Amino acid sequence: MAALSGPPTVRQNHHSAMITFVLTLEDALRCRFSISPVGEVIRLARAIVRSSRFSHGAHVAWIKPLHEELASLQREQDLRPLFTLLRAPYYPDFLLPMIRAPVADVGDELTAIGQTPKDEAQRQIERSLAMLDTVDREVADQLRDRKALERLAGIVEGLWSHIVAPNWPRLQDVLERDVLYRSRELARGGFAALVADLEPLIRLEQQQLVIKAPQETTRTLDGQGLRMQPSAFVWPDAGIVCDAYPAMLIYPSRGVGSLFTDSRDDTAALASLIGPTRAQILRELEMPAHTLGLSRQLGRSPGNVADHLKVLLQRGLVTRARAGRKVTYSRTPLGDALVAGAQHVGHVTN
Repeated sequence: MAALSGPPTVRQNHHSAMITFVLTLEDALRCRFSISPVGEVIRLARAIVRSSRFSHGAHVAWIKPLHEELASLQREQDLRPLFTLLRAPYYPDFLLPMIRAPVADVGDELTAIGQTPKDEAQRQIERSLAMLDTVDREVADQLRDRKALERLAGIVEGLWSHIVAPNWPRLQDVLERDVLYRSRELARGGFAALVADLEPLIRLEQQQLVIKAPQETTRTLDGQGLRMQPSAFVWPDAGIVCDAYPAMLIYPSRGVGSLFTDSRDDTAALASLIGPTRAQILRELEMPAHTLGLSRQLGRSPGNVADHLKVLLQRGLVTRARAGRKVTYSRTPLGDALVAGAQHVGHVTN
C-alpha cells in the first residue's frame, strides 16, 4: 500500500498538505459506515504512546484511570513491540483488518490479523521500523523474529480484553449514535451536511473531500464509494486508508464527552418542567439512541427508560424509527426547543 495507507499522523494546524478524494454521484450513493473494535484498540494504544504530547482529548480521560490495568497487563506480556510500531508515522496495515460488516466482530478481526502472510507482515513492520530514529534492540529482535505476527496479535487481544472490552458497550453506543446522526445528515443534506462539523480537519469542496494530512495525494474513487469509520480516539487526527477498495476515512466521533461526564449535570431547569429522568433522557437524545444504550448511559434499567420514552413519545418530544433490529429514538423539533429553552433558563439563573 502507499505511504498514506493506515492512519497517518495528521495534526490540526500543523500540516498544509492535503489528501483529496474526488467523489462522483455513485460514490455518494455507496458511502458506508463501519465500526471496528480492534481499530479502537489500536487508536487508543496510539493515543497512549502519544499522550506525552497531547494533554487533552477523549483518550486522556481513558488513560488516567488505566495506569493500574496497563501495569498489570504489562506484567503479563510485553507491550513494547506494538507501542514501538505505533510511534511511527506509518504503522502496519494488517493491524487494521478490513472486515466488511457494519460492526466488526472482534474475533474475526483478531483472526484476520493472525492470518496475514508472514512475508507481507514483516515487510510492513520493517517499513515502520525504518521511520523511527531509535528502537530498543530487544524490541527490534522481537519484531523481526518468526513469532512477531503472533506476538502482535496477542498484544492487541490483551489490550482488548483488559482495557477496551469492559467499556465496549458504552463506547459502541457512542459510535453507533454518530453513525445514525451522520446517516440522517447525509440523507438531509448530502456530503456537505455529513462532514459539516468536521471542518477544518475534513471539508467538502465541490466534488472533492479534502482531509488534512502530512503529504499531498489525490485519489479518484471511481464509483467504489467510501467507507467511513467513527473513532473515539483518533482526534485530533484523521485516518486514511487510500489503497483499499473502497477507500476508508477514519474520523473523530461526535458525543465522546458523554463517556466521561455525568449526564445528570445541569438538568435542573429541564427537570423542573418534565421530571429529572425524562430531562436526562431528552438531553441524551441530541443524537439518536436506542433504549439499551440510554439505559447504560444513565445507569437505569431498560424497562424504566422505555417507560419514560413512552411518555416523551406521547407528548411529541421524541420520535422513533427502526434501524435494523433496534428501535432508535431522537428528539423532535419541539424536544429540541424545550432543551434549548431550559438550558437558556439554567444559564441565566446560575
